[in-house]
Amino acid sequence: MKVQELLYKGYDELKRVNIGSYMLDCQLILGKVLNLDRMSIIINRDMEVNENSCKEYYRLIEKRKNKMPLKYITEKCEFMGLDFFIKQGVLIPRPDTEILVEEVMKTIKHREPIKICDVCSGSGAIGISIAKNLDFVSVDCCDISDIAQEVTKINIQSLGLDKRVCFIKSDLLRYALDEEIKFDIIVSNPPYIKAEGIPKLMEDVREYEPYIALCGGEDGLDFYNEITKQSRTVLKPGGLLAYEIGYDQGTEVSDILNNNGYIDVRVYKDLAGNDRVVIGTKKE
Repeated sequence: MKVQELLYKGYDELKRVNIGSYMLDCQLILGKVLNLDRMSIIINRDMEVNENSCKEYYRLIEKRKNKMPLKYITEKCEFMGLDFFIKQGVLIPRPDTEILVEEVMKTIKHREPIKICDVCSGSGAIGISIAKNLDFVSVDCCDISDIAQEVTKINIQSLGLDKRVCFIKSDLLRYALDEEIKFDIIVSNPPYIKAEGIPKLMEDVREYEPYIALCGGEDGLDFYNEITKQSRTVLKPGGLLAYEIGYDQGTEVSDILNNNGYIDVRVYKDLAGNDRVVIGTKKE
């Protein structure tokens, strides 16, 4: 079967279940199967596709029909201009999280060795992006998930950062507490959705993204409380604690930092004008 025929069949299947991005999705899915970029798919519409590849394409189209996020199907996600490997079991990096990365990098004024911990690192997108942009930074990505470990190690390797970025399996900052490690910056996009809000999430998020990376407890603040408490021991004086937050958590997370002795606590907004990042400084 030719590329064009496969695309049209895929279009029909995805349109039938009201997926608005059906054309793009089919092109990217077929590109994954054939190991071609989207432009190659578009300009090679008469190319013949073998039977095994056709079957694989239909298998992945079926996953998309069932609302599996496209990025889990293609196993690829762009973040901060970098291509990250993604698979089901880690949170898909969002554009909003780029605000956290950008604000953290703005705080780094001098080119001197800086040690960062990316807590609840998932795919490693936050810590790896900072290290890729700042060549004097070293990063520990830590997460409790085996899949996060697998995915982060692949991303560290593929982006050539194995000398400055490492993955450590840990329950939050427990490993740093045990080994008495100190950091200049701790950054985190922790689970922050209230437990009661999980069933109300969009189907593709609710059904496919890891619950462990979404639920922040009854009030959504469990991880902010625990990481902030632990950070008081492992963050150097004058160091920064930086969080991504939910749009309605600016005051609550700021209060957590203030109540733990942090100063100069600031809230930053995303491009939609919603509170998205909180950063505080540990007292000297």
